Amino acid sequence: MLNEKRVKHMVKLAFYETTDGKEELKASSYYKKDYITFHILWSSIWVTIAYVLLMVVLGITFMRPLLEKASIVSVVIIGIVVVLLYIGLLITYIRVSKHISKQKHAKAYYHVKQFKSDLSELTAIYEEEDTDGEVI
Repeated sequence: MLNEKRVKHMVKLAFYETTDGKEELKASSYYKKDYITFHILWSSIWVTIAYVLLMVVLGITFMRPLLEKASIVSVVIIGIVVVLLYIGLLITYIRVSKHISKQKHAKAYYHVKQFKSDLSELTAIYEEEDTDGEVI
């Protein structure tokens, strides 16, 4: 005979594992610092790639007018501005990435803790049925 309480727990746990649980179980397996560092690293890499591509496109687009009218000083100033914009953008993305990944890890940790608690309840239900002598 099926135990309705056990089936409800199993459905709830299976639903979690197939939806948000995949990512959250993986995220909670990392230490918080490692998870945040990993996301900051990847965010920095992608921001750098995007910025370089943007600068290449802008450089190709405005190269002719820049070379015709620019002096060495203005090229150096433009270079400094480009580098400072990159540093500002990178710092902003690092801070945002740190904040978001910190929240994600905390949420994942909380949900996985609840998931483990539900697993313990399910185990207790199984043990209770075993002691009662019911057929599973």
